[in-house]
Amino acid sequence: MRIDEFIEQFNEKYPDVDRFDTASDEMIATYEETLGYRLPVSFVKFLKEFSNGIFLLDCEPIGGVSKDSPSGDICKADRITPDIPNEILVVETKEWIESKRLISFTMFDAGDHSNNHWVFIYEDNVPDQEYRVWFVSQIEPRIVKVLDSFEEWLTLLWEHDDEEDERTYPVFYILFPSYDERLEILYDWFD
Repeated sequence: MRIDEFIEQFNEKYPDVDRFDTASDEMIATYEETLGYRLPVSFVKFLKEFSNGIFLLDCEPIGGVSKDSPSGDICKADRITPDIPNEILVVETKEWIESKRLISFTMFDAGDHSNNHWVFIYEDNVPDQEYRVWFVSQIEPRIVKVLDSFEEWLTLLWEHDDEEDERTYPVFYILFPSYDERLEILYDWFD
């Protein structure tokens, strides 16, 4: 789902939700300079046209490019997980990546009330900076899930917004619905 489709559907379904202010080009450029990396075009569009940080669907705390953002500001992953090692394991691919390339766009895991969170990983030569997104476990700092893009992440969240249940679950819960599945992925080290 493209960002503009999400915004249109969200506005139709939840016209009265307070979304905080949107971000300006200047605000975004300042944060990109501070981070040392460009943000994905889709995420920039989200910040500029939807919200500069929001506790989205009452389950995903998306950061903005302002210290005043209701969910905090996007940052390098070591601000959320101070003891993150210089290299971090990607469980699915069994590769190691430099943790300094991880940019947190969710500020914590609202489902578990923990510092597990979603990040962009800066990668060279990615069109429109549409980096893959990764879920970082605080338990043993490692990446336990990889998705192709912010738009894929947002689509999963939006498609599982259930008015009848009156609760939307965080993306990690959508991917791993049972408590046992989440425990296994968060605690088990690969063979």
